[in-house]
Amino acid sequence: MNKYAVGRYVAMGNSFTTLHYEYLLGVTTVCEIVRETCDMMWECLKPTYMSAGDTDDWICMADKFYERPNFPKCIAANDGKHITMRKPNESGSQFFNYKNYFSMVLMLWQMQNIVSYQ
Repeated sequence: MNKYAVGRYVAMGNSFTTLHYEYLLGVTTVCEIVRETCDMMWECLKPTYMSAGDTDDWICMADKFYERPNFPKCIAANDGKHITMRKPNESGSQFFNYKNYFSMVLMLWQMQNIVSYQ
């Protein structure tokens, strides 16, 4: 199993069972590989994207969310966008959405940048 399989799990939400059949590994083995890889990604990215800061930093971030988009007591935002795609073979209506076309939802997560507002 390689990093692309883990990327597909994280980005597209493939199930462990699907990956188990694709790579001919046990479901628990796939689960363990994904867990270890995600832990490594977290340890690598945490200092850059989730620095703890101090209490004043978190308060400042909440203030910026209140000032601009008027969201009180908020420090992060999550949003999704439908990305249009061709109907995958034998997928039925799995990727068909309420907007009457086939799509996949791309999820975005944003945290206010404290430094840029000071």
